[in-house]
Amino acid sequence: MKDSFKIIPEIGAIKAFRGTDSNGAQSLVFIFKEKPKFEIKTIKIASRILERENEFRLFISLFDEDEVTQEIFDVFVKDIIDHVKLAVSEKEVLEIMSKRFQYWTELFKKTRMILNEQWIRGFWGELYFLDKILSEKIGIDDAIKSWVGPEKANQDFILEKEVFEIKTKTQSSQTVKISNDNQLSREMYLTILTVTKSSELHENSLNLFQLIKNILNKIINHESLLLFQQKLLEIGLFPYDNAEIYNVFNYEFSEVSYFRISDDFPFIDHANVPKAIPSYKYELTISEISEFELEDNRVWQ
Repeated sequence: MKDSFKIIPEIGAIKAFRGTDSNGAQSLVFIFKEKPKFEIKTIKIASRILERENEFRLFISLFDEDEVTQEIFDVFVKDIIDHVKLAVSEKEVLEIMSKRFQYWTELFKKTRMILNEQWIRGFWGELYFLDKILSEKIGIDDAIKSWVGPEKANQDFILEKEVFEIKTKTQSSQTVKISNDNQLSREMYLTILTVTKSSELHENSLNLFQLIKNILNKIINHESLLLFQQKLLEIGLFPYDNAEIYNVFNYEFSEVSYFRISDDFPFIDHANVPKAIPSYKYELTISEISEFELEDNRVWQ
């Protein structure tokens, strides 16, 4: 079988191609003058190097083309291209790809964790905010881009001018936990979603899988789809059937409250914490911060 490749025009520092190799495997190919010193080897995606006169061809190939693996490979390809296209030299491409290979190798090594209800409710809140609130305000593409919670950022959503930290609590809870040193900072919004545990039979209830489907139905741009899938992969909810195992956890949305973190807001400012205290956690009593609550129209004006 002859191989068939097309150049990737976004990448300018080196020659890069995507297509099908002589074995019929979907592949990325990068051509280097210097031999790469990194590799990726999983059951379904792996790299290999072919040495030619004065050049080294790095192949990254998909060996199992079932639907789920194909989706993951598409996410992988987008991530590699998005990072490499910023490079201006071969040396920089090698450095970037070495880091991305390490990132993906670690990601593929992760065993699928079974999340506890606290984590499930937290992700439910982030997905609900993305689906029902943020996408209506700024559009689904920008809403997905702004969702940085899966990337272990200090806050959950970072927009051009606003930052939101999402906390999801049940109606009986009177406090919210602040569990990250820099989770709250000045001039951002602490956003509290109040929910009620429900049954999948109730018409207003939603679970993680249903929220993901709602968001997928709004996505038109293929780049946004791949980005959303990568973020779900980070938190163990992609492939999508990973989310279905949590279908017994259903919630109904009750209300959302926004609190502006001003100079007078009662929070621990990490900038003022002694170096001898490397980490800490605390709780905020919601009734004690009511004076900092803002109406919806003031947040989204």
